[in-house]
Amino acid sequence: MLPGSGQDRGAGITETKGGARAVHMPERWTIRDIAGEAGVSTKTVSHVLNGKPGVHNETRAHVLRIIEKVGYHPHLGARMLRGHATVSVGVTMPAPPGAAPLGQSFFVWLYEELFRVFGSRGYYLTFDLNPYATGPNSDYARGIWEQAFQACVLAGPLATSDTTVARIHATGTPYLALGRLDSFPECSCAVVDYEQGAYRGIQYLIERGHKRIGMLKAFDGFQPGVERQRGYVRAMEEAGLPLAAGLVRSVTFGTHDIADTVHRILEMGDVTALLDASGSEDGEAIREGARKAGRAPGKDFEVVAWTYEYDVAVLAEACAHVWLPVREAAAQGFEELAEWIDGAREGPIQVLHSPTLCETATKGEIARPKRLFETLE
Repeated sequence: MLPGSGQDRGAGITETKGGARAVHMPERWTIRDIAGEAGVSTKTVSHVLNGKPGVHNETRAHVLRIIEKVGYHPHLGARMLRGHATVSVGVTMPAPPGAAPLGQSFFVWLYEELFRVFGSRGYYLTFDLNPYATGPNSDYARGIWEQAFQACVLAGPLATSDTTVARIHATGTPYLALGRLDSFPECSCAVVDYEQGAYRGIQYLIERGHKRIGMLKAFDGFQPGVERQRGYVRAMEEAGLPLAAGLVRSVTFGTHDIADTVHRILEMGDVTALLDASGSEDGEAIREGARKAGRAPGKDFEVVAWTYEYDVAVLAEACAHVWLPVREAAAQGFEELAEWIDGAREGPIQVLHSPTLCETATKGEIARPKRLFETLE
């Protein structure tokens, strides 16, 4: 029987027919088996497995050699039963798919990043991709209410009327929202400052001499839409320019809607510049809308376009792009969420990345499958 095991798990020294002594090892190694083999306490093994300090380097290396040799993996199911907690990091969508149609490239990136951060720690990942389809009383946090998630990532913008994130916060469950709310500043989040992005884009166009500037504004009814509007108003008011009706228009992620909205703005002949804060990254729709209005970007009006990928153009004719590091903010947030789950820090998380205005883009126009959001027909 292994020291400290409390029971015979099948390990021990027995006599063979030839009188030789053989060691019978357990079919499934436990943390106690590892401790017994290494001659250390289970607490020491636990510290090694979780990367915690307080273990001598030689001891740590010795334990790790044994773990690698026997192919030990933590028994997450047993951990769940002992701690009365789940071992799954949930991913859910706080916005319906039509409101925030995240693209395939973003989901690939999201999976790879979550696997890198949480999969390497042995956690399961659970995707609740369409909580709204399960009934009228369902909401995006059902995985928390049903105790299916030990922690949760809210992948998408938050509606201005959202009250669910505050309820999640009150449970003490570690969570990370890829959006924030004016009404709930305590929200644990990793986001980009969209207000600053709109402000910087409009300010840049004003500095180039433009006074009648239109803006495509996405996410009507969601916090990112509110921030876009605030950034536009702040830049115009600071420059002493009037806030004329019809210059700021809400758009969906539909290609035809974007083109039609660009057309309506540019029909006003005194509009000389446009900020594409739609987030659609759809240069063709902008060109089509301009064509309908008898205009051409880069010739008789200037465009500043938003992009979620650094140094890549949405529209080759644009005079500048505003890069919003959404992926970079999220990646930092995931790291901090993992530390929160592991007990290495407390919540909430507050990550806020600033946008960057780029006057050149060297990698060519962004391809449709690469976009953060899908543009819909």
